[in-house]
Amino acid sequence: MDAETSVLVDLYNTLEQQPLSVPVHEKILEVWQGLGEEDMASGVASALLHIDPTNRAAGRYLQSKRDVMPERSSNAGDSGFKHPETTQEDWPSAAKNLKEGYTSLKLEAKLLQEEIEAIRALGRSSTINEETISNLQAISDGRVSTAVPLVQVSSVREIARAVMETPRRGQELIVEDFETVVHWATCQDPPLGPEEIREKLVKRKTLLEAALPESMQQFSAAALTHIEREHLQKKYVNSETMLGDKIEDIPKQNFFVSEDDYAWDMEELAQALASNDGVMRNPLSREMFSESDIRKILAHPLGQRLKPLQMAQDQLKKGVRPATIDRVEKLGRIMLADQSVNAAPSRQAMDEFIAYVATLPESEQETINSLKIPGRDGYSGQPFDYTIGESVRDAKANTTCFHKVYFHAVSKAVELTDSDFNVRLEISFPRPRPIFDASSTKRGNLGRGM
Repeated sequence: MDAETSVLVDLYNTLEQQPLSVPVHEKILEVWQGLGEEDMASGVASALLHIDPTNRAAGRYLQSKRDVMPERSSNAGDSGFKHPETTQEDWPSAAKNLKEGYTSLKLEAKLLQEEIEAIRALGRSSTINEETISNLQAISDGRVSTAVPLVQVSSVREIARAVMETPRRGQELIVEDFETVVHWATCQDPPLGPEEIREKLVKRKTLLEAALPESMQQFSAAALTHIEREHLQKKYVNSETMLGDKIEDIPKQNFFVSEDDYAWDMEELAQALASNDGVMRNPLSREMFSESDIRKILAHPLGQRLKPLQMAQDQLKKGVRPATIDRVEKLGRIMLADQSVNAAPSRQAMDEFIAYVATLPESEQETINSLKIPGRDGYSGQPFDYTIGESVRDAKANTTCFHKVYFHAVSKAVELTDSDFNVRLEISFPRPRPIFDASSTKRGNLGRGM
């Protein structure tokens, strides 16, 4: 990153924190003027006048621009040139002319190539290089774009300036830039393969992120995911959405790829996460989403409705009294030590715990019954989410394995924070030995051990 771009990045980062700062606007205007970027400078000067209508620096710059405009307008009007309007009746004639011109171009290139090769064979010219012959051969074969590139890739600094000037179109501008790179790469001779194109895009993405403020860097990552799906035939872990739609049929504005390479329709994903009380767990792999993925999901227009659910889950961790945590610990110890055939001590302890919860304030009951605690089954390895109340009720009804209760919700996964006493409980117990016949199919035995 050159010095000017580094200064601009710092200034725009400061501007995000102080959007109405006159000195920051003046400094940005000065830098753009020094770089000769008149359009960018005009935009900053106009914004500065909205903040400070009497600002001299912005006023002088815009006045100097107005003084130059009349001269340019009068010069432009002297030519009297006007583009002819094309009507629908003109298209057949235009298409015929294009076809004839294209045929003529290939023929002339072929003749010129033969003449040059003949001259070189006579030894009369040594200045003709192989690239000229190769280009003429390509044109005569109909591969005009190989000899005359139709795509010009803009500089990274130019794209970064455009994004900073119009941040609302930031992702759209970067997608267009990446599409230009793909088009350019496919016009090469020979055309670049998907992996080579992706390598170039990743390097360009890194350069863009270095030139953009931190708040705009997510645009390039989102743009790359769209290009990979639409142009590079990227393969994902899943081949269809949760509702059975093909990945390529996901609307562009809904498309999201998590770091574990699952492709999502954000509308479906938001619904699935909302149904799980906002717990950020991948509905397909059952693993928790990464911190980066969570930020992207919550920032997406379709994921913003999950923010209150996230806040509610965080709030549930606060305000639980130490006595309640002690009760949870006591229940875990009884269930862990119980080796009886009918599990009477555990069932009595669960009844007492349920009765105790009924005496708690509504806020603590809500925490016991609604706080989702992520965990992993100690035997199957399958990730899951459980509340303490739900796990105890399921164990009492023999609809869940006991080990899920005393290994997860009642033991090492309990994380309840008391706002007054700063109490945090994280208990870990050794794995008990099984006390049942694994071949038994009785409901009570299955619930007791597994």
